Amino acid sequence: MISRLITPTRLCVIMALAAFGLYAVAISGYVPIADLSATLLHPDPASFGQIYVHYSLLPRIIVAILAGAALTFAGTIFQQLLKNPLAEPSTLGILSGAQLAITLLSLSVVTISAFQRDIAALIGGLVAVAIVSGLARKTDFSPMTLLLCGMVISFSAGSASVILALFHHEYLRGVFIWGSGSLIQNDYSNAIALAIRLIIFVPVLLLFQRPLAIAGLDDANARSLGLSLPSMRALVLFIATILAAFVVARVGVIAFVGLAASHIARMAGARTLNERLFWGALIGAFLLLVADSIVLVSAPIIGEVPTGTITAIAGALLMLALLRSASPSIDQLTPIAEHTSPRPTSGRALVFVCGAILVFAAIFSLTEQLFTHGIDPWGILSGRWPRVLTSASAGAMLAMAGAITQAITRNPMASPEGLGVSGGAGLGIIAAFFFGGMGSPLMPIAGGIIGAILSFSLVLAVARRRSYAPGPVLLGGIAVGALATAIISLIVASGDPRASYILAWTMGPTFRATGIVALIATALALIGLALSPLFRRWVEVLPLGDHTARALGINPGRSRVVLLLFVATLTGIATLVVGPLSFVGMMAPHIARVAGVRGQTRMLFAASAIGAALMITADWLGRAADFPYEIPAGVIAAFIGGPYFLWVIRSNGKTTSRP
Repeated sequence: MISRLITPTRLCVIMALAAFGLYAVAISGYVPIADLSATLLHPDPASFGQIYVHYSLLPRIIVAILAGAALTFAGTIFQQLLKNPLAEPSTLGILSGAQLAITLLSLSVVTISAFQRDIAALIGGLVAVAIVSGLARKTDFSPMTLLLCGMVISFSAGSASVILALFHHEYLRGVFIWGSGSLIQNDYSNAIALAIRLIIFVPVLLLFQRPLAIAGLDDANARSLGLSLPSMRALVLFIATILAAFVVARVGVIAFVGLAASHIARMAGARTLNERLFWGALIGAFLLLVADSIVLVSAPIIGEVPTGTITAIAGALLMLALLRSASPSIDQLTPIAEHTSPRPTSGRALVFVCGAILVFAAIFSLTEQLFTHGIDPWGILSGRWPRVLTSASAGAMLAMAGAITQAITRNPMASPEGLGVSGGAGLGIIAAFFFGGMGSPLMPIAGGIIGAILSFSLVLAVARRRSYAPGPVLLGGIAVGALATAIISLIVASGDPRASYILAWTMGPTFRATGIVALIATALALIGLALSPLFRRWVEVLPLGDHTARALGINPGRSRVVLLLFVATLTGIATLVVGPLSFVGMMAPHIARVAGVRGQTRMLFAASAIGAALMITADWLGRAADFPYEIPAGVIAAFIGGPYFLWVIRSNGKTTSRP
């Protein structure tokens, strides 16, 4: 129906008129429209407006066109090659990997040449896609595995970039703004460089039109037609990654443009691969033009923000919308299989062992003196107990929330972090902070809980039409998490004096915990642990389906609402204490399940003990790794969780397959 009303040609014309109309409004603030032709051809050196339009706005328009077209072209190639409608450079971790490599290069050299930046972006992008494709290869490039691996790579690389910015905020602030996708230009060098790369790589990729069209078929049919899928896939992935990495090197991370434009092209009537490549590239160019023109027009009111941040927010919302109408095959994507204990074990004994591990971790963290010889032990203890208690409480609450989330979503890899609940809680807390609510301790708690409820509700609303299948639930969480990350990046890049505090808090700095905060967090964690057995029956029955739940006398809607409030409250409080970055909510229940813990009550207690021990360990590592400097515990937990997640995928890959 949509393709009958709006053809690709009409759509491109409408978007072009909208973009250039907005650009005309922005330009009119510097030079009269009547003088535009003279400004573009022969600017007056004495006129700032003409110089600005000629050497900044015009190359900016050209760069937006080229970058949007290149990212969409590469995204369409990825979607066709991997048979995944949600694949694109940002969801595969390529853009984040390239950004991290350039950030590291910025810290290692005084000045960066354009060539060095291109090479760094290329290396970072290739490493990211090599990790993702290497892990997904064991599952025949399952869409679920690809997107989960891409999410973890993006999350880990993004966390690394943010912690570098935390320790070098003043030095890297410009790099951080650039990395958010700023299209500000000072000359035509980036426009010329992108044009040259498009002229080289687009024709090369077009040579693979026929193999790519065949690759979109079933693998068996492709092999029967004489196509060697592994070698062709590796080669095309390599070339398309180079194209995407070069865009990052010039303009930073422009996320979701390829995803949005390719789907818009398909909805407008582009069906064949050639049509999607051509119209998708045009729509991508005009889509980025529209986004950038909106940024320019609104700059006098709200200040200029990176264009890539706007596209990330819009793209995340689009991804949520696409999930509501995604292919039914997404519903049946098999979640990562879980290891089980090889022999029967005693549930009580396992819970006791988990508790003993927690006690050992706490005592060690409180008393170790590897770097503090000659200092009064009681002085050390008085300074450490608040952060140890705070870390343990936050870890226990995240683990409880993760265990319940995994149960009600029927997915052993779900977690508050992976479902965007932690990110939503973080946004709620930031909103409370910016609107002056930090004077009252209840305001940030309320903001975190409300943000967590809204984000989790959004994910469940998207997945409801798909019967809460694992695929839509996890992919919805990816989108919500990306949305939260984009908004936080927007705040950090805004230059607001409070941004550095927000950046530090998002890393989970437990070293700022005070005694009263530790005691309150501990009390809340114990209350949550005491209440959790009350939900045992709901948690055991809801995974069996709504029909079974009703037959057993349980109201599924009401039960989910109560569990949602409980999970959101735990996540909001834990996020307020240690920030939104960690994988504890996913790791702790999974480790307990691997150890052989069975039964929801025992699972909650064991997972809570493991989660507390993990956060205490992360806090100690952050304290000891770079002594006397501190690495926030949330970052350490994320760096532990990312590799753990990838290890789980790798070791269970053969059990995860497409239907």
